[in-house]
Amino acid sequence: MAAQTAEAAQGLRERKKLETRSALRAAAVRLYLERGPADVTVHDICEAAGVSPRTFFNYFETKDDAVFDWDNRLTGQLVDLLTARPAHEAPLEALHHTLRTAIPALVADAGWRERRKLLGAHPELVRKLVHSNSHMSEALSDAVAARTGLSADALYPRLVAGAAITVLRSAIRAWDPESSTEELLAMLDSCFASVAAGLPEPPGDDPARPGG
Repeated sequence: MAAQTAEAAQGLRERKKLETRSALRAAAVRLYLERGPADVTVHDICEAAGVSPRTFFNYFETKDDAVFDWDNRLTGQLVDLLTARPAHEAPLEALHHTLRTAIPALVADAGWRERRKLLGAHPELVRKLVHSNSHMSEALSDAVAARTGLSADALYPRLVAGAAITVLRSAIRAWDPESSTEELLAMLDSCFASVAAGLPEPPGDDPARPGG
């Protein structure tokens, strides 16, 4: 009974930590959108999230880190999904299925949509996004290395992970957020097919746009 009580308490603490982290992330993105990054302080974010600055710094080093924490969460999810893919799948195929599985929840996340809007309004933040994408690519590269038995420093895992991240970014950039998730998935499929085929030059319009 005591062990069960301790486990329940531990679970409650972890949930509270996740809730606090989520509240800080949401407050940071919302305030950046409303005021612009330069006019938002850590104190503002803490006030909006209802926590102290000390609590903020338990989770993040800077206000930008709170805004881009969403990428860290996604990276962990992608690594877990990739690790769970059948061992017989080729790495590029496994990454394709991994991203396809993650996308519906990704685009349904209001926080992700707000962050996307923020990047459009403040292109100076793209530098931070590039850093986040680099971290994501590294984590996926390590997962590919583990699947293939190659060294984490080998070229192939880095190449295939980098290709997958480029496919994801390209499909999302070409996608109209007012359209359906199915259209984004079709773009993703088309991009992966092009990579798998050796990136042949398209005969007409960009094949990443179905019907276009």
